[in-house]
Amino acid sequence: MITTNTSNNNTGKRPLFTVRFPLLRLSWRNIWRNRRRTLITIASVFFAVFFAVVMIAFSDGSWNRMTENMLRTQTGHIQVHLKGFWNDKVTDNFMTMDAATIARLREIPHVENVSPRVETFAMASSDHLSKGIVVVGIDPEQEAKKSSLHLRLTGGTYLSADDRSVLIGKALSEHLRVQAGDSIALIGQGYHGASAIGLFPVRGVVALMTPEMDGSFLYMSLPAAQTFIDMPDGYSGILIAIDREEALEETAQAVSDVVGTSVYETLTWHKTMEVLLSQAKSDKAFSDMVMYVLYLIVGFGILGTVIMMATERRREFGVVIALGMRRGKLTRCVIIELLLMTFIGTLSAVAASAPVVMYFHRFPVRLSGKMADTMQIYGMEPIVPMEADAMVFVTQALTVLLITCVTMIYPVSMIAKLKVNSAIRS
Repeated sequence: MITTNTSNNNTGKRPLFTVRFPLLRLSWRNIWRNRRRTLITIASVFFAVFFAVVMIAFSDGSWNRMTENMLRTQTGHIQVHLKGFWNDKVTDNFMTMDAATIARLREIPHVENVSPRVETFAMASSDHLSKGIVVVGIDPEQEAKKSSLHLRLTGGTYLSADDRSVLIGKALSEHLRVQAGDSIALIGQGYHGASAIGLFPVRGVVALMTPEMDGSFLYMSLPAAQTFIDMPDGYSGILIAIDREEALEETAQAVSDVVGTSVYETLTWHKTMEVLLSQAKSDKAFSDMVMYVLYLIVGFGILGTVIMMATERRREFGVVIALGMRRGKLTRCVIIELLLMTFIGTLSAVAASAPVVMYFHRFPVRLSGKMADTMQIYGMEPIVPMEADAMVFVTQALTVLLITCVTMIYPVSMIAKLKVNSAIRS
């Protein structure tokens, strides 16, 4: 039962905690008078926050990992092209840029990597079969830093700066039935209508991130690609990777200031990866719907425990009001009790989920079988990482706290409408 402190010590000073926070101390004692009821309420909050944190950390971690892989291996955070190239990606819209300007781009704050590229299409042929592929001219040293392409070798060796050989995806190698040491013929369209024809030795075979890339990508050095399309010092674009997403707009503006806007256009990944962003929004909408259902279940669970608590204590509320305790003070006491139980459940859930999230953030689970194949089809690595962002914990904790605050309406209205005589007799 809620008790009031009627003791009065005129000669001595009461403790500061008792003088300033009497309701907090009283509420703390009250919640532990019925441990079973308290533990049920705390458990409801605990499991709500724990599962919400794990679900959001998994969802955000998967998408962030996929986006980061795409940015670092294919698109870059920022791209520079000749004006008009993005809407008409043909060889005649390729650009040129002097080495001094490229060097200035590498000096911009937050820029981690600057990778000039030549990307075009060609028909690849071996003694056995032919297939349409994407030809990517790269700076081997910069690409190794950007996408760790050299670590994906399954056969042969990596490219050198002036190499005239090529790297091909493992699935493409199996399709054309060629290995390191064999040769492959390429036929495409060069700059200003020139024919692009060449016979290239296969330097190595690489296992690329997605089945689409693995079965259709071929890499060669920039000089070899520029010779192939008959455009010395020509690039399809320049890919720029940065160290943190928060600096994207600032860095894009700095890049635009360096290259100018009369000849070149500077695009952020929000423009170059619109399809991925649309897919991410759809996935987030589905995740939000699942979370709303979870919150609804959690809300009814917490409301059930609150109704149970208020109903069990109806006679107690009537007695303390009859003894002279004001309804407003009793309401504040009950609210503090619910907040204390919510805080205990929330902090316990954060403490329990943090090690789980941190562990799987650092050591993500690697999938296999059909599930791994499905993830690769959608351009995702077959791993299950978790996002260890502090906002994941804060957002879910505040959401559950808000749900608890809404459930407080029931005991508050019950106390306000409580008929003392009827409650005492119950």
